[in-house]
Amino acid sequence: MTDMGEQWRIRVLGDIAVECGGTRVEPPGGLTGAVLVVLALRLRRGAREQELMDSIRNSSGRAAIASEQALAQHFSNLRRTGLPVPKRAKGAPYKLDWGAVRSDADEFVTGVRKLRGLPGPPGAAELAALIGLWHGDPRVCHQQVDPACWKEVFLHRDRLLEVLAEADPQILRQLDGLAGFLDLFPGDRACDPVRERLRAAEPRRILVVEDQMAEEIVGALESFGFSCLTIRSLDEWWTMQRERQAELKRLAGALVDLHLTPELDDRRGLEVVEWLARHTEVPASLMTMAPPPGDLVENTRVQRARYRLVHIVHKGTPNVDLTGIRLAAEALVSTDPRHRRRRAETRLEWAALSADDQLLGTGGTGRNLPLERCRQDADHVRRTLRDGTVEEAERQVHDFQRRYVS
Repeated sequence: MTDMGEQWRIRVLGDIAVECGGTRVEPPGGLTGAVLVVLALRLRRGAREQELMDSIRNSSGRAAIASEQALAQHFSNLRRTGLPVPKRAKGAPYKLDWGAVRSDADEFVTGVRKLRGLPGPPGAAELAALIGLWHGDPRVCHQQVDPACWKEVFLHRDRLLEVLAEADPQILRQLDGLAGFLDLFPGDRACDPVRERLRAAEPRRILVVEDQMAEEIVGALESFGFSCLTIRSLDEWWTMQRERQAELKRLAGALVDLHLTPELDDRRGLEVVEWLARHTEVPASLMTMAPPPGDLVENTRVQRARYRLVHIVHKGTPNVDLTGIRLAAEALVSTDPRHRRRRAETRLEWAALSADDQLLGTGGTGRNLPLERCRQDADHVRRTLRDGTVEEAERQVHDFQRRYVS
């Protein structure tokens, strides 16, 4: 057994992880691991038998530990791992030796409470330390633990979100882990004000993916107040995607060349916009020197929906059309209701097409009711986009995407 004087650390704000004296220890699994999670959440006061048994659930939502004898066996299992689990007096709560154990959940709640006692707004260091404690959504990672057990943790998470929503934009720009923290809670509307604030911190910073005309395009955009993150090759894109995802997710928009090799027939820019559509909220437009004949809007409708493209922009030949490209960039970031409505429409059609792809195979040989309902909901949002306010349209598009796109 490990010396009880050694410092233990238990992480539960994500997948469970256990350390003793800085060395990783294999955490217990199954119901014993779920018991340890609840004890880490109740680090200071412990938990009584019935509270513990009510907190551990099976896949059908029923209590998974049926008796106090079974519960006692899980505590025997914990002691065998070397964890500091003191013997308890009869009738006393089960608990860890909190003088020898630190828990990320306890550190987080305590840290958020301390923000109130600061003489002024918290700085980047205090906020980064709290954000860095999270490495997953614990409600997803610990499905045998009753979601109600996380009430206090998420109450303080929401308090932290309120602080972040009011923070100076300069502070937000220093929080490299903020975008990743928000990504732990997809579809959680409590995070939306911070997501919007993060995007607003750099309202005109866009990605430009262009191999041959990068200098001309970036120069023109920067002269109109844009800040550009420039990528000139597929290799650069793959490196950026792998190493700087948080930065990509903070961008206000993206202009991507269709062809990224000298042959002008590779269409590799579609890989970039497809990744942006799947993994970010960044609106994108595609640039090309060879648009299809006829009506550019009508002939590219399906392609724009497939890749969530706000526009397909003709770069111009033989000289680059810098005015057209600047206007396309404005359409990605502008707060003008006309541009906001176009971006919302683009997101809806992408979400509707993605949902169609997911639901087409779910109907069996009869009516595909989920698909019919999805298409009816999409039509309802289209009517709001046409006749309602832009704010209501944006909200309905967001809800539709959250409901139908996994």
